[in-house]
Parts: sequence; C-alpha cells; structure tokens
Amino acid sequence: MRPILAIHILFFFSTNILAQDGVLSKRVTFEYNNLRLKDALADITDRYQIPFSYSTEQVNVRQRITAKVVDLPLSEALDKLLENVKVAYMKVGNHIVLRSDPTKAVSKSTGSKQSVPKKRVPDPEPEQQTVLVKQQETPEEAPPSKPHTTQDSVLALEMPDAQPVRRDGDMHPFDETLLNFEKWRYQSDSWTRRPPHEKRVAQVSVLPFIGTNTKESDDVTNNISMNLLWGVNGGVDGMEFGGGINMVRNNMNGFQVAGLGNKVNNDMTGTQFGGVFNYAGGITRGFQAAGVVNYANRAEAAQAAGIANMVRGDVTGMQTSGLFNVAGGDARGLQAAGFFNKTGGDSKVQAAGGFNRSRGSSRVQAAGVFNLSRGNTKLQVGGLFNSAHDVKIGQFSTLLNRARGDMKGLQIGLINISDTVSGVPIGLINIVKRGYNKFEIYGSEILHGNFQLKLGANRFYNIFHVGARVPPGDGSYIWGLGYGIGTVTTLSQRSTLNWELMAIHISENEPWTNNLNSIGEFRWLWNHQLGSSIGFFIGPTANVMISQLRNPETGEIRSPVVPYTLFDEDLNRNTNLKAWVGVNAGFRF
Repeated sequence: MRPILAIHILFFFSTNILAQDGVLSKRVTFEYNNLRLKDALADITDRYQIPFSYSTEQVNVRQRITAKVVDLPLSEALDKLLENVKVAYMKVGNHIVLRSDPTKAVSKSTGSKQSVPKKRVPDPEPEQQTVLVKQQETPEEAPPSKPHTTQDSVLALEMPDAQPVRRDGDMHPFDETLLNFEKWRYQSDSWTRRPPHEKRVAQVSVLPFIGTNTKESDDVTNNISMNLLWGVNGGVDGMEFGGGINMVRNNMNGFQVAGLGNKVNNDMTGTQFGGVFNYAGGITRGFQAAGVVNYANRAEAAQAAGIANMVRGDVTGMQTSGLFNVAGGDARGLQAAGFFNKTGGDSKVQAAGGFNRSRGSSRVQAAGVFNLSRGNTKLQVGGLFNSAHDVKIGQFSTLLNRARGDMKGLQIGLINISDTVSGVPIGLINIVKRGYNKFEIYGSEILHGNFQLKLGANRFYNIFHVGARVPPGDGSYIWGLGYGIGTVTTLSQRSTLNWELMAIHISENEPWTNNLNSIGEFRWLWNHQLGSSIGFFIGPTANVMISQLRNPETGEIRSPVVPYTLFDEDLNRNTNLKAWVGVNAGFRF
C-alpha cells in the first residue's frame, strides 16, 4: 500500500507543478461588464489561444459575469472570473475543463480588486467500498484547433486503461481526497464527451425559448422550424415558417416566411418573405420580398418591397420598391422606385417617379422629377432636371441638365450646363464653361447697332440678340430683340465659318409691339481672328419679314427696317411677307 500511495502522491504534486508552469501561468488581461460567461471564454480563447472544454448541459455558460484582470496568471484570472458563479475549473492536458460546482461558495462583491480566493477542497464522500486507480503516463495530446467563437468547445477525454487496486476498510484522509480527484477526472470524460445539440431536424415554438429546443433555441440549427408567434433559432438550414416573427442568430440557408417579419443576424442565402419586413445583418443572396421594407448589410440578390429597400453596402442585382431604394455602396444592377433611388457609390440603372441620386458613377437613371449622380453616368432621363459628372450618352429633361465634367453625348433641356462638351447641348440656354462663348458687336442694314451673346459648343450654340436703328430725329425709334441658334465650321487655326438662324422681333415707336412684326435670318459669316481674344467677321444674310403692323396714316403693311424687296406678297388681308438679301459685319470677342 505504501509504495502505491507514494506513487500517487508524487503524481499528484507533479501534475500541479506542471499545471502552474504551463497554460495556467500564462499572464492575461481582460475586463468584462455584465457579459455572458460563454462570450468571455470565447474572447480569452481568441486573444490568448487558451482552449476551454465544457458541456452546456452541465455548465450554465449563459449566466452573466463581471470581472477585471490586469496582467495576472491565468489561474488567478480564472479565480477572479468565476468567483461569482458556481463553476469550477481544472487543467487537463492543454485544456481548461469547466464543471458545475453547486457547493461552491460564491462572492457577492463586484469590486475590481484582484483577489485570489482559496480553492475549496471537495467534501469527502461517505465511507464506502473504494477503488484506487493507478495513473499511467499518457502521451501529450496535440493542441486542438482554435474553437469557433459562436459554439461550445467540447473535448472528449480518453482515459488510459488502468489496473484497479482494491482495499477494504477505512482510508487515510489524503487517500480519500486523491480518490475524489480521480473520480472527478473520470466524470469529466462523460461531461465533455456529449456534444451540444448543434443541429436538429425540426423544432416547434410558441415564443422565444418556449418550444422543443427550450433554452438552447438560439444555439441550435434546425432543418425545419415552425414558430407560432415568435421564434428564435441558432440557424436554419432548410425552411422556416412563422405566424409572427422569425429570428435567426447565425445564418439562414433555404426558405423563410413570416406573417410580420424575418430577422437574420448573419448571412441569408435563399428566399425571404415577410409581411412587413426582412432583415439580414450579413450578405443576402437570393430574393427578399416584404410588404414594407427589406434591409441587408450587403446584397447579391433581388429585393422587392412595398415601401423601401435599404442596403448598407454594395448591391449586385435589383431593387424595386413603391417609394425608395437606398444602397450605401455601389448599385450594380437596376434600382426602380416610385419616388427616388440613392446610392453611395456607382450605379448602373436607376428609374424613379421622383428622383435618383448616386454618389458615384451610374449607367442609366430615369426619374419623374430629377436624377443626381456625383460620379459618371451614361444616361439620365428626368422629368425636371438631371445632374452628374461625366455623361457618355445623354441627359434629357424638361428644365435643367447639368454635367460637372465632360458631356460626351446629347443634352436636351430648357437649360443645359456643362464643363466641357464633346457632344451636343440643345436647349434654350446652353452654358459650357470651356465651350463656345462669344460676345459680338456688329451692324447691318436692318438695325445699325447690335449686340449678341453666343453660348454653347462649336456644334450647337444659342444666340441672344438686341439691336436698334439710329433714330431719325423725329421722335420715332425702332429696336429689336432676338434669339437664334448656330454651329461653327473650322477652316484653319485663325478662320471659321458660322452658320446661323435668327428670329428678331421688331418694335416700332413703342416699348413692345404686340402685333406680329418679325424678321427671320439665315447668316453665313466668315470670321478671322485678329488676336487671341478678338476677331472680325463679315457675311451675307438672307432675310424674310412677316408683319401685321400697318402704317396708321396709309394703312399699308410696311416696315421701314426693310431696305428693299426681292419678294413682296400679301399672304392674306392682314399679313405681308417680304424678302431681301443683306450683310452683317462686326467684331467678335
């Protein structure tokens, strides 16, 4: 008996010495405030590569702990971590094994003082027939792989075969303590060998944690899940039906439908139908349909909602909604909304009854009110106005088009604004910062003094005109206000040809003549640059005048602005048409 006892004593002390010199001596620092024990253990494992083993059926790792440790050995840190919960620990191999200890006296103090409570020696069991087990040396186990932070780490301990040594009668107190220690080691095998129920075929619930999975509901992945009012699952790998709300802690793969809504904390791959909402905290792959709103962190899917679709990151696919769509990143697909679309990055196709907004590039935007893109776009069609940086195909609106960069396509609107134009802007007012912007002073046989402003591009520009005749001195006066369009042909570096159409309304002896009294002109003007900012132009004009203004003295329809006529004909009893050829000459700046 004494040699065997000596062997056990030597083994007992050597085990404790090795434990202190091994993982338990590693110095750690942490601070947890009202955190679940399970999450605290996962954090220590991630930061210090210390594996823990426990059974969720034996150890309640959902209870919350508060502890603060600064640069202490792991043994002292665990004493601090577990001082307020009835959980004990022990080093087995390279693992820290946790077990439930209902007899443990816990401290109610939550102070930050780093005290090390004394370990409690288990009470000796009642005297009974006992068996001492001779411990054999076991080979060192390879370090296990790093456990997943969202699952229980379970270690199955394989105990070596041992030859029992029996003894009758009373035991020495030390031997009895040693025996209890050995019994605990054998019990740990059964505790840790049983894995948690990570996957199950089906579950049925009424409310969270009130169902077939009870308190393990948020740790279990089910193939089929049915929730009467509100259900919580660790994951779904199949299909889930809910009368109210479905909540999934991890991933959902398959088909999910709920009367009110679906909430998946991580990735959703498959199909979601929600009467009110769908939520995916990770990547959505597949299809989301909701009566009100869909939300995803990132979407590689199609989203359809009665009110809105919102994605925090990029969208690859399609968003359709009754009111608006929002993508925090790029929208690589179609956005169609009743009111507006918005992206934080590039977009391909946007169509809205109200407006579209893209912070990056876009391909196609169509809106009933307006389109906004902070990047480049290919095509914008807006009811009122469009705005983008570079435009490749065109912008079409009834009021305003704006390209902050290069307009390579066609702009059609009442007012068109761009930085540079290699395309054609067509509108009442075309403003191109680096375009064809000229100011002219010239004379003609119609109006002796004229001022003109030409704005646009070489291919198309607008002309704004005002001119007057030299007063004859009898108190009469004639002046004209006109608008026209034109294009430029470059002959050489210093010579150009302008082809222009003008309409000038002539007011005679009054601030504004309400009768029809207008001149139409076709101009062919040759310009020669005299310097970097001044040129001289001259060229013939073909003119027609349509007038309904009669001379109050003679009753004849004739205007003094017409020098002579090549054609003079009354179109009816109130309208006269005259035609002649004239000339324009002046300076261009």
